[in-house]
Amino acid sequence: MTKTKIYWLCQITGWLGMVAIEVINFTFFIVGKFSLEYLLFFLTLALVGVVLTHALKLLLARLHFFQNNSTFRIWLGALLYSLTLSLLLTCANIGINLALGVSLSEQLTPISLLGLTLNWMRYVGVWVIIYFLYKIMDINAALKQEKLSVETLAKSAELELLRSQLNPHFLFNALNSIKALISIDPEKSREAIVLLGEILRFTLNYGQEREIALQAEIEEVQKYLQLEQIRFGAGLSVDWQIDDQVRHQVIPPGILLTLVENAIKHGQVNAQGLIELRIGLKLINDTIQLEVANSGTWQPDATHRGVGLRLVQRRLEAIYGTAAQFTQHNEPNAVLIQITLPKQLP
Repeated sequence: MTKTKIYWLCQITGWLGMVAIEVINFTFFIVGKFSLEYLLFFLTLALVGVVLTHALKLLLARLHFFQNNSTFRIWLGALLYSLTLSLLLTCANIGINLALGVSLSEQLTPISLLGLTLNWMRYVGVWVIIYFLYKIMDINAALKQEKLSVETLAKSAELELLRSQLNPHFLFNALNSIKALISIDPEKSREAIVLLGEILRFTLNYGQEREIALQAEIEEVQKYLQLEQIRFGAGLSVDWQIDDQVRHQVIPPGILLTLVENAIKHGQVNAQGLIELRIGLKLINDTIQLEVANSGTWQPDATHRGVGLRLVQRRLEAIYGTAAQFTQHNEPNAVLIQITLPKQLP
């Protein structure tokens, strides 16, 4: 049901309720018997009430009353409008009584005027209070929705900016790898360019997605590792540790790829002449745990964490808030980065 239909249903029901109350009051407590004259009398006044309150509604909308005033001024206005409408209904009441033969002098006594005004103010006051409360709640709900929309838009813009920063960063490092490979083995560099094209297609296809299946990310990481394997050959060792049940969970696209790219870039050759990587993906209770370790040592007091890792952290904060955790620390002969995300189904 539309707001307009609800409004008119409330209008008609409310004013017919007034008619019922007044007719019952006159029938049982004042006159002592039912009279069609009283029913028609109050039906006429109910019609006047509908016209006056609807006119007030239109006036308030035209003045943008609820948007342009403070809470104090709104409720002060409610009091003044209630009094004004009550006086107008009192005048209508007197006019109808004149038409029915009741003398004007009889109706204009102070006690009679006060009684009529207070009687109509009961009904008008209830109408005004209900309508004003509804409008205030409606406006507050609209403001909350607008605030939520603005926050959502800002978060989307932030994520889009982070993605746009991350892709060029990854591309720059990948091109540097191919550049180094060209001088060593031009034939293999062509193979590397093909792999890079496939990886870039992945980043473009999933660039607008909030989350993708972890298996899709794993496949792209494997392509990237093939690219680096062409460059390093036997000098790069990768140990995958994957729980099968984690493959269909979802993560933000590019997160694992960035961790692996960072590990190779900052990994140090160990005593055996290898860059050693360990990639662990597993489910622990209700969380997804990503672990990427590389040979070498991390110095927390160094200048700052790499650009790629900073962008990953900011993306995780923007998407999951405090539900995601990012840690980096040294292990014996290795640097471990660990990310914990909420478990979800794709």
